[in-house]
Amino acid sequence: MNRPIYLMSLLIFIFACEQDKSINENRLSSLIKPNFSYNQDIFNCNLVSNSSLISLESFFSKQSQKYSSSLQANDLNISILFPENNENVDNFLISIKSNGNHTAIKNFIDEIKSDGFDNIAKCTFSIYQYKALDLSKNVNANNYSFINIEILRCSFNKGYNFGTFQIAINRYINNIKKLGMQYSASYIDINSSDSDFLWINSFYDKNYQNILLENWINQKESAEIKDEFLENTTCIDSTKYKSYKLY
Repeated sequence: MNRPIYLMSLLIFIFACEQDKSINENRLSSLIKPNFSYNQDIFNCNLVSNSSLISLESFFSKQSQKYSSSLQANDLNISILFPENNENVDNFLISIKSNGNHTAIKNFIDEIKSDGFDNIAKCTFSIYQYKALDLSKNVNANNYSFINIEILRCSFNKGYNFGTFQIAINRYINNIKKLGMQYSASYIDINSSDSDFLWINSFYDKNYQNILLENWINQKESAEIKDEFLENTTCIDSTKYKSYKLY
């Protein structure tokens, strides 16, 4: 008579233990934080009426010597990103990497505005100093005239975080390295709750798409890693750019 009760009690005990284990694993994973190494700001810009990319290029070319020494002294890296496969470009991004130097970025913005930048383009110059790190980087971007960039806006699924994502990230990076492709990936935390982030892929080979199609996309390992990514995160959209380094 007591055996069914005993079995039911045992099942409840096992289930409770599994729940505790899952809770403990989630608590432990939440303690794993990204090792941020720099700050990233990305500003959305639009060309004003009667302006053009030639005007934009001319502006920064003329002021290059004036800005470069100050930016170098403050360790600011500035790039312009243009949407890929868009013949009539009227919008672009300005990317600034820094070491938490909010004042230097503000001074640069004030300086280009005083030199008439607003006559060429309008930008949302809100400085957020997002925390960022390079997940993989084994190339020198200065050796390339432009970089193919893919920016994904993502958020962690409920119950997941950077700690749970770490295994999938490491597996992905290790497999990408096997392709021998010039590539880097960056992670940018874009809110205080650590749930929303940007994932930035940087491809330095002009034929990177062919490399991925031939050696990555249809591989079993690729499908498994994709499933791990989908389990951890949901990405809202993805936009491709060509990035040109200014300073």
